[in-house]
Amino acid sequence: MNHYEEGIDAMWEEVEGKKPEPVHIPSDEERWKKFVEEYSHSGYLVQSEFGAIDTTDDAMKDVVGGEDLSYEEYLQAVFNSRNIRRHCFEYCYYSNAWCEFKGQIERYNKKKGKVMFKRIYISGGLMDGDCYEGKEDHVWMDIEPFEEYQEGDCLSFGGEIYRYLKTRHGKQISFGIRKPYDISKVEAYELPNDDDMLMQAVDQMICEVCMFNEHCYMGMCIANNEWRDEMRKTIFNAAKGNV
Repeated sequence: MNHYEEGIDAMWEEVEGKKPEPVHIPSDEERWKKFVEEYSHSGYLVQSEFGAIDTTDDAMKDVVGGEDLSYEEYLQAVFNSRNIRRHCFEYCYYSNAWCEFKGQIERYNKKKGKVMFKRIYISGGLMDGDCYEGKEDHVWMDIEPFEEYQEGDCLSFGGEIYRYLKTRHGKQISFGIRKPYDISKVEAYELPNDDDMLMQAVDQMICEVCMFNEHCYMGMCIANNEWRDEMRKTIFNAAKGNV
């Protein structure tokens, strides 16, 4: 064996004998601590991995039941809520969107004065004129405006999205609907299913990448119909895993 081959063998022995340095993956608590150090009392609404977080000094004042939390308690409650986020309600709340809701009553809890909707579908309008569609599962509301309806009824109504403090599993902040109005029964077929919601998201995605997206008028699509239909089919099937 010549010196070159000996050198190569020595290099391989060194490489194979080395163990990779352990990579430290920061925990949720460590990443949250870094977030608090950077944004605490900053006065911003920060989009983060933990959700949209209001860092103003009086951010707890619009949390029903949490008005008297200290700033530190408020931030801890936000952190505790990281795994129970209601993404659609959160988005509409911080976007100041007007919303219409549709849902099916699953059951009543008359002892607690509550009614639960199996799923709430949200149709919202944003300040810039864009529309928003979303859904939230298992939404509890006060029973009073819904007492005349039955389990299984499908309803349409307006309302206000708000934040409130949950204390069952420690202090957490969640979103709900209050002050419902214009309540009316609708047929079950008027409620969009999961495929309908997915197709709405696909249509929005296509509009965002379409070369004509700045030339449409009053919602009228001027793109080639065959191209649009093929895009809808391809993206929908990919999202469903039917490729």
